[in-house]
Amino acid sequence: MERALRVARRVERLTARRPNLRPSSLGLPRPWRRYSTQIASWPTYGVASQLTLDRSRQSVRYNHTAVETGSEAINQSLGEEIQQHRSPKHSFQSQDGLVKWDTKMLTLLRRAADDSPIPHLTLSLLWLRDACPCTHCVDPDSGQKSFSTTDLPDYPAVEHAELMDSGELKVVWANDPLSDAGSHTSVFPTEMVRSWQEKDTQVPYKSASQGPERILWDRAEYEALLADGRCRISYQDWLHNHEAFRAAFGDLNKTGLIFVTGVPQEKGQVQRVASRIGAQQYTIYGWTWDVKSKPRAENVAYTSQFLGLHQDLMYWDPIPELQLLHCQSNDCEGGESLFSHGVRAAYELKKAYPEHYDVLTRVESFFGYHKRGHNFARAHPTIIADKNNTISETRWSPPFQESFRLRSDEQGDEDLRRWKAAAAQFKAIAESPSNIVEMKLKPGDCVIFNNRQILHGRRQFSQSQTGKGSRWLEGTYIAPAVYERAVRGLLG
Repeated sequence: MERALRVARRVERLTARRPNLRPSSLGLPRPWRRYSTQIASWPTYGVASQLTLDRSRQSVRYNHTAVETGSEAINQSLGEEIQQHRSPKHSFQSQDGLVKWDTKMLTLLRRAADDSPIPHLTLSLLWLRDACPCTHCVDPDSGQKSFSTTDLPDYPAVEHAELMDSGELKVVWANDPLSDAGSHTSVFPTEMVRSWQEKDTQVPYKSASQGPERILWDRAEYEALLADGRCRISYQDWLHNHEAFRAAFGDLNKTGLIFVTGVPQEKGQVQRVASRIGAQQYTIYGWTWDVKSKPRAENVAYTSQFLGLHQDLMYWDPIPELQLLHCQSNDCEGGESLFSHGVRAAYELKKAYPEHYDVLTRVESFFGYHKRGHNFARAHPTIIADKNNTISETRWSPPFQESFRLRSDEQGDEDLRRWKAAAAQFKAIAESPSNIVEMKLKPGDCVIFNNRQILHGRRQFSQSQTGKGSRWLEGTYIAPAVYERAVRGLLG
């Protein structure tokens, strides 16, 4: 079907406005099929339209209008707009407008209530699949994504797409890997579709601190440090032995990860441990917060599900520097804590895949939290580096990652694909068993780690064979300014 115009009109309305136009006056049609529907279409020689036929080849709907060469066209501006888009690989016409797509992009051309055209919007299919708001892809309680962008195929396949009469965009995805290779339906609300045409004004967080000397460990190196008696201190020494505290704090500054042992199993003790460094940072979770599995959790951390490597509060300003987690109980099956050095992973990426490194230092990803009356959003490149390519921090949090900045062009689609490929490689490096320190926290353990450099996660957990299964961590944060003050005061 070459350049067939597709503008919604019923035959009664069309013939009332153009009595001389009848299907018989359009010449020989070119028959084709969409699913079980037989369709006849006419090429644009000066008039163009489309007629839907039933099996007896009797007209059941005359769906489209005509444009006459040399005369006033019906909705001429819309007709010209449509003609700019040659026949795509797939398309669907609804009363509200046209949806068409190929292997990479989807284009919308909508009609307003007064029949005037709404400018077309071209979207990357990868971007669109990543933005699916359904409850399978976004947890309805926490509002967090249940998958990573890197889990998606480079070219998500569309089985069907249409603009609903309500203004919603419906896309049915074929062979969707997040749906066990079956079909998956995304319905984008009218408000969301409209918002895509608005410019994004988010400003990325620019500052980043960097310690004087760092140990970018892998699993073997960190286990060797523990074996040498480093990166671990007793609760009593942390509070009352200044030299031992100073040495442990120095290890925290160098490695980004230490453990305080023997902390009393009392609520609020995490604040006492934190106060040795400085004041706590208040966030939407309060001064402290409890990591427990509960129904209708507002955060994926408050479930028993596997929690992949990530960093906390990428949408917050400032992003917390330190995170403390005090284990109050942990007699469940599973629930091991996972840690990986994000900066080390970034350097490994830079060495092995410099083109991927370049993408992750330039292309921003977006993070947000929009639940329970909160509305926070920030944008960051995945890798934070200075002009000399010295890497200081990372920004990695797939559960809180939002849709990318919308760009209705091929370059925007290409940037997203480059980011996805680069992020997948970064993820693979960070998740390599040789880079992960895995430890099941015992009651009384308090882990302290640099939230801007260290990725953390947790294995899934459940009740033990005895029927017990309690896992409770109490946490708090310390802000960058407080941490930097402590570094200057303790370490010079």
